[in-house]
Amino acid sequence: MARRNWWPKSIPAQIMLVENFAAKFGNYATTLGFTAADETSAAALCATFVAACNGVDQSRATMMALTQWRDELFYGEPVGGVAPAAPGFPGVTVATPTLGTVTQFFALRDRIVTAPKYTTAIGEDLGIIGSEITPKPIAEVAPEIKTTVSAGYRVNIAGSLQGNDAMRIEYAPKGGSYSAVAFLTNTPGGFQITPANPNQPEMGHIRAVFIKKNAEFGNYSADYPVTLS
Repeated sequence: MARRNWWPKSIPAQIMLVENFAAKFGNYATTLGFTAADETSAAALCATFVAACNGVDQSRATMMALTQWRDELFYGEPVGGVAPAAPGFPGVTVATPTLGTVTQFFALRDRIVTAPKYTTAIGEDLGIIGSEITPKPIAEVAPEIKTTVSAGYRVNIAGSLQGNDAMRIEYAPKGGSYSAVAFLTNTPGGFQITPANPNQPEMGHIRAVFIKKNAEFGNYSADYPVTLS
């Protein structure tokens, strides 16, 4: 079954992952064939990452406090009174930092998941494999598209294929029946519609359905009104 990307996008989530990894790696290091030196190196790598992230966050907080201190210094009362001391920036304490901390962590993760005795359970506990993606039931699958029109009776479609092979686009003029007008294997994409009356604006509706292995998959999208010209 497919899995999501294991490395989070947000720094707070990355910190949580690295802290969890640091707390649990020792439970599996020997089983996976890592030495005591490897454990020490991994712990230092995690500590460097967390210290750097926290140091930046603390410095931002200090900067806000420093701005407030400045404003109080400039405009505070009583005028002529003794001003408070300026906030000081925290230091970032890392024993032996090395460049490419995240790159090194990714390399360590790759060593773990390719170790002979590695298991999915270990990866999940360490947080170094993404959660499983549970597919929607077919009855709940339907395209969600955004339509825009441009000159020359052209319709532009944006929206995810959701892992399917293609999306069939159908058009129905006002009061008419739907018929296929395009197959999109990539989005966004566009196509031209031939109007019933050339050089005249035309109102109609667009809908879409996914194609998977040369067959319809899931349900039709909602109907999207368009005005072509």
